[in-house]
Amino acid sequence: MDAAGNEVAVVAEAAGGRIQVELDSDGRLWDLVIDPRAMTLPAEEFRAALISAFTLAQDHLREQVSAAAAAYAAEMPPQDAVEIADRRFAEISLALYDISRRAARR
Repeated sequence: MDAAGNEVAVVAEAAGGRIQVELDSDGRLWDLVIDPRAMTLPAEEFRAALISAFTLAQDHLREQVSAAAAAYAAEMPPQDAVEIADRRFAEISLALYDISRRAARR
């Protein structure tokens, strides 16, 4: 866990597991593990493997976020969330109105 409270969310590998990318839940690089054997790859192959690992990790994170959003949407449709927010806003508005009336009487 980092200072922002993020943890490793996804891990992806390339070059037969010799390059490993870990991203946190915000999509930031958490760790990059390069097996010494990967250093023997030709420069272009090494570069392609790095890009592949990052791209796979980003794709995995996107899939996780989509799945979480779909699960949340299934639990509470957006219209229900709007109705709850409207109701709570009305409650807060009424409470503030009552407070201001009481303050005006003093």
